[in-house]
Amino acid sequence: MAAVRFKEHYHYDIGSSSAARSTKEAAQQAMKYVENKLSNVNLESKEANESIDKMLAELDGCEIRTARFVPVEDSTETTPVYNNPKKEKIINWRDVRLGFVRPLDSKSKTFVGKMDTYQEVVSQMHSAAVLTGMTAETKIIGVADGGIGLSEELKRQFPSMQFILDKSHLKDHLYETAEALGINQKDRPGWVKPRVRAISDGNVEAVLKELEEENDKNPNKRLKRLIGYIKRFYDALDYDNFKSLGYPIGSGEIESAHKSIPQKRLKIPGASWNADSIDPMLALRILRADDWWEDFWNQRTESLLAA
Repeated sequence: MAAVRFKEHYHYDIGSSSAARSTKEAAQQAMKYVENKLSNVNLESKEANESIDKMLAELDGCEIRTARFVPVEDSTETTPVYNNPKKEKIINWRDVRLGFVRPLDSKSKTFVGKMDTYQEVVSQMHSAAVLTGMTAETKIIGVADGGIGLSEELKRQFPSMQFILDKSHLKDHLYETAEALGINQKDRPGWVKPRVRAISDGNVEAVLKELEEENDKNPNKRLKRLIGYIKRFYDALDYDNFKSLGYPIGSGEIESAHKSIPQKRLKIPGASWNADSIDPMLALRILRADDWWEDFWNQRTESLLAA
């Protein structure tokens, strides 16, 4: 497709293999550009008068389909032309994590993303926050789901963070618990909504007490799990108060960004990717989203001319 579009625009045939090779090379360089951009920042070097008062940080993941080819076990079959051993396609789904930071009173975001651990991606978010104007005085508001280790890593790298659990994920947990308790579908909202309302009002302790009493009478694994979940996010559920402060209580911004940044290119119908190609291709998408595109290509052109 890239070769076809190149010919349409420039009336020159470069061939599909040349287009693929050039794209991979540019993507690798884009990944290095992003890494360099985010590695040369220092919070201590920021002056207080550059500080942003409050900053929003959101992080979420999506799964990208990957494929690798391995020799077929116990097979002597070979390919017809080159007589190579026959291979089978192994499909896996890999987690790609995307995050952004922005001043709370602005819509201008700086995105980061990798197929990597929370620690690595949050580290990139921290660097992006410094580039955006974060100092030691900046209040960070973090919004995300309840992924294991996610809130803990955000708070570790952003010590001043007020973490907010995405409200829809709390509701999902309550509905799943209602189902496990045997409450029929039409009655579940009547069980869930009063508890969500009470939690939002700041009455987390009262809801916990009620759920614990219910579990003492009729022990249930899913109910016990919900109690642990609420305790884990005890200080991240004061939704009415957060709203009054102008904080978001849902992670819709980063969920929408997943559709427009990684998924638009990496999750097209029927596509599977070599795992090693995901981060470089994602870097190209991030260059676009962060408005670093022209600077990257100017640097690349200067480097090629100097060679």
